[in-house]
Formats: sequence, structure tokens, C-alpha cells
Amino acid sequence: MIFMNELPTTKRKIKTIHNAITDFHASTYADIQYSPPQEIQEIQTQLLLNHIEYAATHSPFYKILFRDHAIDYRDIKTMADLSSVPFTRKSDMTDKSNDFLAVSEKDIVDVCLTSATTGSDPTIISQTQSDLARLAYNEEVAFAMAGITDDDTLLVCAALDRCFMAGLAYFLGGVRLNARVLRGGAGSAAQHWHLMKTVNTTAIVGVPSLMAKIARYAMENGDDPSEMGVKKLVAIGEPVRDEQLNLIPAAQTLEKQWNAKIFSTYASSELATTFCECQERRGGHLRPELIVLEIVDDDGRPVPTGKTGEVVVTPLGITGMPLIRFKTGDISYIIETPCACGRKTSRLAPILGRKNQMLKYKGTTIFPNAIIAALEGNSKFYGGYVEAKKNDDGTDRIILHAAMNTSDATMEWLQNELRAKIRVVPEIILAGKKAVDKKVYRFEKKRKRITFFDLR
Repeated sequence: MIFMNELPTTKRKIKTIHNAITDFHASTYADIQYSPPQEIQEIQTQLLLNHIEYAATHSPFYKILFRDHAIDYRDIKTMADLSSVPFTRKSDMTDKSNDFLAVSEKDIVDVCLTSATTGSDPTIISQTQSDLARLAYNEEVAFAMAGITDDDTLLVCAALDRCFMAGLAYFLGGVRLNARVLRGGAGSAAQHWHLMKTVNTTAIVGVPSLMAKIARYAMENGDDPSEMGVKKLVAIGEPVRDEQLNLIPAAQTLEKQWNAKIFSTYASSELATTFCECQERRGGHLRPELIVLEIVDDDGRPVPTGKTGEVVVTPLGITGMPLIRFKTGDISYIIETPCACGRKTSRLAPILGRKNQMLKYKGTTIFPNAIIAALEGNSKFYGGYVEAKKNDDGTDRIILHAAMNTSDATMEWLQNELRAKIRVVPEIILAGKKAVDKKVYRFEKKRKRITFFDLR
């Protein structure tokens, strides 16, 4: 019999990490992110092979996929061999959701639905007890990376109802940290501010646009959000950094309004994993025991480190609905340069946009959110949205509908701002505030603005 202390070091760590995820004991896995890169890769590879074996033998979808492509999961022995497995797409999960279930329905304890913001039907994501434990573990380490501790009072500004995963994940992660968690949910700015005043808050997790609304509500009612004592803003669902990792104007304004640091994150229901910035705030750190990350080009081939492409993920350790090589549709790149925090893990750069929203304008690639982000945070700009249409010659026509706060915010001012920040000046239509709000906040159930409408 081989006892645990007789196993090779790497194998002991893999066993420890597996137990940590299942039992969510944070202290047992914390050192992996500081391990030498070779050791991290060895551990991640073994966890990946375990995950592939589980999916290939328990998931009807992957049983069929491996059979139809003549793939024997036992032939996958290295990280490079992962490329032999075809991609899984959002449409697969929507069309064949039952085939992804790798356990019996009796083993499912939670059902999540995606918000279907991309226009497709919501995707069902069924979770087991161990999946919920993994979800809590994931958010616990993400919050800890952003500096949230058991001394903090964390306001969760995300829906905990209607089968959304986000609010549930943040609540579970905060509880695992032993932080004091305020379940604010998808309430109004007024509700959130009054809750914060009732229970002094030191950290907020939510979409930046809602954080800005709360701050504006406070100031309009004679209060100063910078005096609340909030020190950490964990941003979800909306960009706060540009391609060079610089804070966009709206995020800079948020930091000043709250007198707090803002931390960028990236996650989705399918990932059940969060890429969160550390205290250095130079990209979201990958958790190697939770996920495998790839960046691929339009032909599905890996791109060199630092080059942009589509984010492809394999979330590890999921038992209810395991996924292999899921194409997110999001565009970003990997950062491998050493981080001053001492972690040896790769980092994910900001999401530049959705692959299906990429526009070509006068020879330049542009994403709609970059247009809005270039103006947000400036007091002259109230809000707006972007429409894309096709010209007669097949080229993209980009139209910015913008509402302004001041009379001196002219068409010329808008053009100069865009030219200076993104080097692209689309067609601009000045609009009223009510017209913009009606268009942008049509689907406010998730507190997520719709700022791009593809009419091509």
C-alpha cells in the first residue's frame, strides 16, 4: 500500500487539489499559483486528463463526439493533444442540453439559466453538490485575489433569483471567505445605497454602470459615496480596461467617485470560473486547477502568446455538465510576462469584444464597446449605443447614437474625442436622453446595458 506521504510531490499536490475543490478548503491549494511553471503545467495536465476521461465516459454528448471523430480519450496524454478534440459551441449546448448531463437528474441540486444576451435561447446548466462547492471555491479565490477578506462587508449587486448563476456564485464565494455578505441583488440604485448606509459596506461586486448609478444617486441626494468606506470595486459584465490594460475613462471616474480600487474580472455561466485581477491589476489570473485556456484564430488554430483571438476554455472538475474546448465567442489574448504579485500563472487580458460583433471600418478592426468606452466617464457624455449596418458595397456602416449632458458637447467635440482615443470616427447621430435610455435599458433584468445592435 502506498500512503499519501510516499507519493511523488506532484501527485500529492494533484490529490490535495482534488480534495480542496471537493471540500473547498482554501488553505490547501493556495500555493499552486506560486509554484514553478513546469510544476503548474504538470498538475494542470493531469487534472485535464482526469476531466477528459470523466467527460468521455459519462457525458452522452462527448461519448458521441469521441466516437464520431474516432478519438480514444486514452490517446490524449499531453496538453498539446487537447487540440485533437473538436470545439464545443454555444449552439451545441442550446440544441442538445440533455446530452451534456453526465449524472442522473437525482444528482442535480441546482439549475442555472444563461441570460441569452447574444440572442439565442437560454442555456440550461445543471449543477451537482460538488459543482456548487467548486463554484464557491472559485469565487472565494477570486475575491481573495482582489484583496477581499473576512474583515470586509461585500455588497452583491447581481440577481440571486431567476436561475442566474452570477449572484449565487458571488454569495457562496463571499460566505466561504467569511466576509459579511449583503444580498442586494438586482435592485435599484436607491435600494442599494440605502442598504449600504444601513450596513456599512467596504466592497462591491457588480456591473460598473450600476456602481455609477448608485454613486450618482448618492450625490443627487446630498451624500458622498467616497466617504462610505468602500475600498474595492469588483467589476463584472462590462469592460473597465482597454487593450493596453489602461483604465477606460468610466472606470477612472468610478474610482474617484468611490475612492476605491476597481478590479476587472471575466467569467460566464458556462465557464463557472473567474479570471480576476490581483493587487497589481495587470490582467485576470488563470486558476490552473480550475480551467484550461486557449486562444485561437478564425481557423481554430492556436495564436502566439500576446496575439488576439477567440477565448476557448475547458473548465476542470465539473461533474454535472462537463465541457471540453468551449468556444466563448469573446476576443482577448494571453499575458505571460511575470506579474509583480509573484504568481506564476498566465493572465487573460481584457475582453476586447465579441467575435460576432467585430467590425471593419476603413481598414481598421473595431469593437462597438470600444466606441462607448472611449466616451464614458466624461461628464459631457450622457450615454449612447452603436448600430452596425451594411453599405451597398458590403462594407460595415457604423452609427453612434449619442446623448449629451451639456450644450458645449458638440458633434465636433465627439469626433475629436473618438479620433484621439480610438482613431476611428463613425457616423454620429445626436439623440435625446430618453430615446437612448429606452433603447439601451430594454433588458435591464440583469442590470446589463445593451449598447450594440447588429443590423447587418
